[in-house]
Amino acid sequence: MSLPRAAPAAIALAALLSTAAPRTAHANGRFPSAGHVEVDPADPARVVVRATYGLLVTTDGGKRWEWVCEEALGFAGIWDPPIGIAAGGTILAGLPDGLSVSGLGGCGWNREDALAGRLVVDLAVDRGNPARAVVIASSPASGGFDNALFLTEDGGQSFEALPAPLPGTLRALTVDLAASNPSAIYVSGVLEGAAPAGIVLRSLDAGGSFTPLPVPGSDAEHGPYIGAVDPLDADRLYVRLEGAPGRLLFSADGGGTWEEIYKGEGPLLGFALAPDGSKLVVGGEKDGVWRSPAPVWAFEQVSPLRAQCLRWAPAGIYACAEPVLDGFAVGLSTTEGSTFAPLERSADLCGPLECEAGSSVSAACKSRWPALRETLGAQSCDPPTPPPPPPDATPPQDPGGCACRAAPEGRGSATALLALGLVTCLRRGFVLLARSGRVTGRGKRA
Repeated sequence: MSLPRAAPAAIALAALLSTAAPRTAHANGRFPSAGHVEVDPADPARVVVRATYGLLVTTDGGKRWEWVCEEALGFAGIWDPPIGIAAGGTILAGLPDGLSVSGLGGCGWNREDALAGRLVVDLAVDRGNPARAVVIASSPASGGFDNALFLTEDGGQSFEALPAPLPGTLRALTVDLAASNPSAIYVSGVLEGAAPAGIVLRSLDAGGSFTPLPVPGSDAEHGPYIGAVDPLDADRLYVRLEGAPGRLLFSADGGGTWEEIYKGEGPLLGFALAPDGSKLVVGGEKDGVWRSPAPVWAFEQVSPLRAQCLRWAPAGIYACAEPVLDGFAVGLSTTEGSTFAPLERSADLCGPLECEAGSSVSAACKSRWPALRETLGAQSCDPPTPPPPPPDATPPQDPGGCACRAAPEGRGSATALLALGLVTCLRRGFVLLARSGRVTGRGKRA
C-alpha cells in the first residue's frame, strides 16, 4: 500500500500549481523520491515504481531502470497517480481527469472514455485474476462528491460503471478486490458532514449493493485506507488510519468488527501482506519496519528503514525509502524485511523508456531528460563504444618470435603457405621449450 493520495480538496490547488508556473525537472519542486511499487502478476521481473517525477520501469528485476515522464501519462503538476498492472502487462494510471492506460511496455498511453473528466482516487487489480480491475472516481460536486465505480474484466481494454450508487457525502479514499471471492468489493472513505466519520463499504454481489460499516477511531483527519484483503479469506481485512500516530486495524468478519493490532509513533506510510497471508509488515518514517505473523499478532521491529511504501511480492518485499537517509529510492528484501538491498538509486535511471518514434513517451519525455538527468546525477547505462584501432596498427608478435603471418604474395598456394607457417611456428616453439629443459624428446614434462 502506498502513501495516502491527494484529497479532493487539494486537487484545485494542484491544478493551479500545474498551470501557474513552468514545471521543473526536479519533480515539481518536490524532492525526487518513490512512493509506490507494482509488480506484474505474470512477470515478477517487470516492476513499475511511481515516483515524484513519473514512472520508473524495469523488465529485468532492477538491473536497468527507464523513465516514463508525467506528460506521457497525460498530466502535469503535483499529483501522485494510483497505478496497477493488469493482465497482459497493461499499466493503469489514475489521473485528476480520467484514467490513462498503456499496453505492454508503457510506450503508448490512451485515455479511457468511460472515465473522461473524472477524478480517479484509487484503483486495484485482482491478484487472483489480473484481467479484473476496479477503479473508483470521487470528484467534488455541489454539496458533496460524484462517486462511481468502474470495472474491467478484460485487462483494461474496456470499463463499465457498476450499478450501485455510493453515498454523495463520501470522500472516497481506497478500493480493493478479494482474490478468493470475485463478488467481494471493498471501498473506504470518510462521510463528510457535521461529524465526519470513516467507513468501509462492502459489496458481496460484485458492486450491485454496498453495506456501510463504521471504522472506529477514524474521522476527517484519520481517514481509513484499505491495506489488503487476505488472499485466502475475503472476510479478513486490514485498514490503516492516516495521520500520527498511525494505527493498523484488522477485521475478521468483513468490517463488522475491528481490533487495533498496531499503533505507531508516526504516520504509517507502508503496509504489505505476504502472498499467502501468513505474515505482514508495516512501517513509516519514524517507526521503521515492523513484522508480525498473522493472525497471531507479535510485532517486532526488523529494520530501521524509513519506509515510504511496502509491497510484498514473490521476489520479496519492495520498499520505497528516503534516498538521502537510506541510500536508495527502492530496495528489495529477501529476508522478510530484516535487510534491504538497494534496487534503484536516483542515479541509476538510464533515461526515457525506449519506444518507437511518435509514441507519447518519445514525444514528451526525451526533451525533458537532460534536465532530469542533471538533477538526479544519472549516468548513461549503455557501455561505451570502444574506439576503432589506428589505421597503421600491426598485429602483436607472439612470445616465440613468430608472428605466423602469411608469406608475401606470389610464392604459391595460400593454403600451402598457411600450413608451412603453422609448422614453422610449432617447430620454433618446441625448440625453445627443449632449450629451457622443460620437455623431453616426447614432449612430456621432466
